[in-house]
Amino acid sequence: MLPLSWFVGKWLNVDIFSKENPLTNLGFLFTCNQLIYLLIVMWVFSAVPEKMLMVYTMVFGAHLLPYSWRYKLRTYFVFAILIPILALVLGHMASMTYLSLVMIFLEIVFAMLLQVELNANK
Repeated sequence: MLPLSWFVGKWLNVDIFSKENPLTNLGFLFTCNQLIYLLIVMWVFSAVPEKMLMVYTMVFGAHLLPYSWRYKLRTYFVFAILIPILALVLGHMASMTYLSLVMIFLEIVFAMLLQVELNANK
């Protein structure tokens, strides 16, 4: 995501590494934290490949938690808790296809709720 952020920043003429913004270092820490999660996912892929999607989904959900603080949006907080729990339950009780479909639906709902919350905060 970091290279993509850099390219989008260049396109929008925004310095994503600006030293003037005190939250730049915090945002960078959020990004580095995801690299640690990726190591866990890679281990699961080699040890228990059939559960890789479940673990990756749990990691994705959990990584949203710091953004609830950063952006002061409750939607991030709720989905950071909901997604990993739901992924754990569905990952053990249903097929990975079903888990994928549920997560696609949840991400659409997540994006819509974020938009509603952002509009309400304006």
